[in-house]
Amino acid sequence: SFVGAGAFLLPSAQPTTDLAQRTSTRRSVSAQSGSPQEQSHFSMTRVSLVLGGLLAAATCRRQARQQKIPRPVTKKEIRELTIDDMPENWRSKVSIGVARRNVQVKGIAKQLEKTFFLMAFNRDHMLGREVEEARALFPSTCKVRVLKNTLVRKAMEGTEWAQLGPMLVGSNMFVFVETDKDLKPAIQAYLKMEKTFDRVAKLDAIKEAVGDDLTYDMKPIVGGIMSEEWDLLDGPGVLKLKDFPTKTELIGQIAGSIKQVTTKLAVGIRQVPTKLAIGIKATVEKGEEEGKSTVGDVAA
Repeated sequence: SFVGAGAFLLPSAQPTTDLAQRTSTRRSVSAQSGSPQEQSHFSMTRVSLVLGGLLAAATCRRQARQQKIPRPVTKKEIRELTIDDMPENWRSKVSIGVARRNVQVKGIAKQLEKTFFLMAFNRDHMLGREVEEARALFPSTCKVRVLKNTLVRKAMEGTEWAQLGPMLVGSNMFVFVETDKDLKPAIQAYLKMEKTFDRVAKLDAIKEAVGDDLTYDMKPIVGGIMSEEWDLLDGPGVLKLKDFPTKTELIGQIAGSIKQVTTKLAVGIRQVPTKLAIGIKATVEKGEEEGKSTVGDVAA
């Protein structure tokens, strides 16, 4: 019967179930114990995951510290805003490039505030190595930078420096001289650079090669301007400053001149009483001979 068959088959199915359970148990134990190589690989994986998590958490914390916490703004403050409260060069949409250029303009304007003399010279066809060597020739207290003419003009707007703007053409290097004592060394450094890299001959060769396609007058020195006087200088005018005396030297020269004048004046003053005394004595002696007792009687 089916019951008998079922009863007959049941005992034979039990060992199969036990075998599967034992096999599963052995696999579980093997997975838990594992070989030394497997255990080492598993440990390294766990360590890598832990370290990765720690690094990610540290990065998140660092970025959170760097981000500025926005200040809450009330509706009243928003309603009270005027056009004067808008930042300079504000735009509704600003790209990263525009933002960087604005920062550069502000930096140039700040440098101009403490600059005594500014000059620009041409750097067309100068290699990067040559630019670095040229910069090293100038005094360390001078700022020598390769800047875009448009950014420098923008920084000059509204100041006396702006009159140099129209002269800024071509690819230039700018020298910011902060004190008068560095003016002569800066001009002398430029002359050395011009001779070292043969800039005059190279620019002449460029002009000859370009010919009529050159849209501006390419000169070794673009020009310069000095604060306080605000006289615009061309190339030859800039080179004349190689003998420019500092304020200290001028004061010394003036003091020396005053000393010489004072000495001559003192000698003259000392001589006047001597001559006057000799004349009075002679007049008195003459009066005595004629029987007159005073200088007035002699003069009468």
